[in-house]
Amino acid sequence: MTYNVRLTAPAQRDYYQAQAYCDAKAPEQTGRFIDEFFRATRRLEDFPYSGPVRRKTARRLNLRIFPYQIWYRVDDDKELVQVIAVLHHRQDPAHLDNRLGDEG
Repeated sequence: MTYNVRLTAPAQRDYYQAQAYCDAKAPEQTGRFIDEFFRATRRLEDFPYSGPVRRKTARRLNLRIFPYQIWYRVDDDKELVQVIAVLHHRQDPAHLDNRLGDEG
């Protein structure tokens, strides 16, 4: 079974901020960052449970090359992987609580 992967609006903002940061600090690496990010999300289509549960019901998948994490939830009923955040490893994941709501 293949799941659909969707980024929430806050996760889209996170992604674009990470991309902009890469553009500003290492523009020659931006394409590589984009490729790695989408390779990871495509992997979640087939292996949605590859990231362990870390906060409430949120799972975390680390990018392999760049120091970013994809935080997501799996909805089996909808066959959906919902990306809720894209964070740098040094960012405090505490602000995820408001994105997770009362779940879990």
